[in-house]
Amino acid sequence: MRTKTLSSEEVGRAKDPLIAFLKKYSDGRITAKGIRWFRQLPLNEVKDGNWVAITWKENKIAGAMIMGDYGRKEAMIVVHPEFRKHGVGETLLNQALQQLGKVYTRVACDNIPSLKLCFSCGLKAFHLMKGPTGKPTLWLGGGNFVKEEVVQSEPIG
Repeated sequence: MRTKTLSSEEVGRAKDPLIAFLKKYSDGRITAKGIRWFRQLPLNEVKDGNWVAITWKENKIAGAMIMGDYGRKEAMIVVHPEFRKHGVGETLLNQALQQLGKVYTRVACDNIPSLKLCFSCGLKAFHLMKGPTGKPTLWLGGGNFVKEEVVQSEPIG
């Protein structure tokens, strides 16, 4: 298997197949808002914390990871069922950590596979909130993350 971080031009060519992949293999975990954000992402903004990488084997996408603003805006990782439990998610998340220096993500508390992935790559949970689907959701960060970039402190008094 091979993994590659995509350039702006490559994202432009791969956007439609990636969206189809996200929809087909996300098990309903990727929100319509997240897919819409990626569809509308201008190619000149595939930089500065906006990041896309894929893993493939024999011209077949095995996994994809898409980050918006280091994950503060959007963070999506999807692995094809045939390649789950083969380290694809770990490879993609570790590459994001290495190349971006920090990552953030929100994971619903009932999404055990994604939580296992995040914790296995050293991410730490730092805030519990109600997610976009109404479920209890954890904010997690990895690398040189600063929780205050996501969670504002409560005013005193």
